Amino acid sequence: MDDQCRVLAAALETLGDVFYVYDADGRLAYWNARLNELFGLTDSELSGTDPTEFFVADDRPAVEAAIEEVFDSGQATVEARAETTEGVVTFELSGRLLTADDGTVQGFSGVGRDITDRREREWHLKRQNERLTEFADLLAHDLRTPLAVTSGHLELAAKELSPERIEAAKDGLGRLEAIIDDMRTATREGALAVDERTVDIADVATTAWSHVETASAVLEPPPSILLEADPERLLRLFENVFANAVTHGPERDERASDEEGGGDATEITVHVVPTPDGFAIEDDGRGIAPEERERVFEPGASRAADGTGFGLYIVRTIAEAHGWTVRATAGDHGGARFEFDVDADTAC
Repeated sequence: MDDQCRVLAAALETLGDVFYVYDADGRLAYWNARLNELFGLTDSELSGTDPTEFFVADDRPAVEAAIEEVFDSGQATVEARAETTEGVVTFELSGRLLTADDGTVQGFSGVGRDITDRREREWHLKRQNERLTEFADLLAHDLRTPLAVTSGHLELAAKELSPERIEAAKDGLGRLEAIIDDMRTATREGALAVDERTVDIADVATTAWSHVETASAVLEPPPSILLEADPERLLRLFENVFANAVTHGPERDERASDEEGGGDATEITVHVVPTPDGFAIEDDGRGIAPEERERVFEPGASRAADGTGFGLYIVRTIAEAHGWTVRATAGDHGGARFEFDVDADTAC
């Protein structure tokens, strides 16, 4: 090997991408060390490998079609996923035909580039666009009714000068304002969390509790749980879950309701607890029926007459912006439990 070849070979070893050369029979003939690293295989194990063997079964037909295209037209590009030592990686694979001076086909070469992060960003952008479409539909649906009701009360109030009509109109306008505020919040929280830092769940939860009208509800002193998150968005997440617990959690004293015509809400206690995958927020209230546990995260869903139905939707939006998942389950204390699974890379 002459000096120029040695320099070229050394340069290829410094690439963060995979470089490969396949012979005319479609067998691996040359590669850089990045391929060894990603698949944990020795040179002898890699030599002569078929290109489809690296990728998940669902993506192999696309790789095969791309190889045929290289030999037919001279070049091709395809995306495919592979199980690697660094987890599931989405590769953008290029291929260009290699020919001798006399036109004899010698194989093809190319580069495998990790585009996993790019695809994740595109997924988030797609989700944001889907949310904007949802909001357009919700705006037309949710605002039409209170607008019509408010307009009707104002017309009657103008004729009757009725204080009751005026108050009803004010309530309608207040509900419109609440819906608009929550929709704007949901849109803003849909953006990727960009100001992540190490935060203590105990501090965030305590602050959020002080921001919520909790009546007689009680927050158990939360434990210290450190993770990487956007503090402002995480604060909003806790505020919304706490507000949901206080609003929907308390059981009504039915006996008092029958005897006195009213009935008071029983006091509830809210807990923040660590879990193997992150943390959970739960209460000892009436809980959420199994068939309702997924629907509560949908935009516009609310069990309260004066609710906007965006509280838990915003919670899920903030969780997804961090790369987390959230689900509603039955709590250890008999009420509702919201479990947040935090990506392993973000936990401290």
